[in-house]
Amino acid sequence: MTCSLTVSICSRTAYGTTYIVIRTVYAVKGEVDMAEKLSQRTIAEAALAVIDAEGEDALSMRKLAQTLGSSAMSIYTYFPDKQALLDGVTQLLLAEVATPTDELHWRDAMRFIMRSVRDVALRHPRAATLIRRFPPHTPDALAFVEAGFRCFRRAGFDALSTARCYRALAAYSLGTIDVELGGYFGAEARRITPPARESIDELSAARLLPLVTEIGPTLNGQDDTAEFEYGLELLLDGFADAMSRAGRPV
Repeated sequence: MTCSLTVSICSRTAYGTTYIVIRTVYAVKGEVDMAEKLSQRTIAEAALAVIDAEGEDALSMRKLAQTLGSSAMSIYTYFPDKQALLDGVTQLLLAEVATPTDELHWRDAMRFIMRSVRDVALRHPRAATLIRRFPPHTPDALAFVEAGFRCFRRAGFDALSTARCYRALAAYSLGTIDVELGGYFGAEARRITPPARESIDELSAARLLPLVTEIGPTLNGQDDTAEFEYGLELLLDGFADAMSRAGRPV
């Protein structure tokens, strides 16, 4: 078995942030060979695979190193801590969001992007919360944002209107995804505790909250995709109405 001792001082840029890294690595030959094959992307991909399979809490630098067949120190060379690693995973996720073609009408382009954001989240439900915790900041992760901005501006939205529409779409899509993945209106929502059921029954019998009694059951069991589309159309209609009131119909 061949061993090596390496002391290195270098700078690394991990998804937009540059770090000075000082590492002392004592490794067997196999770990050295694997370290030479590592990159930010391969490490982030492996981390995403762990999260997809076991959840974010199961991810650690030690476990990731075992998955990759490398030393933990090799991973720290690229990502100085777990937060930086999770940021890298987020950039990888957001790079999966598809970008619309420039020929699409702005409404169709926004539908395309928002549906793709939701699709990415549903493909990676255990990693989806990362999308609202770490903003996009790499070229690949920002590609869909740039494409969306371009569609808005080409349609006649100014910079401020574009920014406001983007914020509204981001808030809607991320919030709706959280509600959907959390089961707030789904099967989980119907698994209420006996005391809660007793309280609801009492309120219903006393008719203290008649509209809650009438409409409440309708909240659960709806088709998530249809509900997502319904809310998205309301937003797009609102954007168009705002532009028309400003004398700039789109």
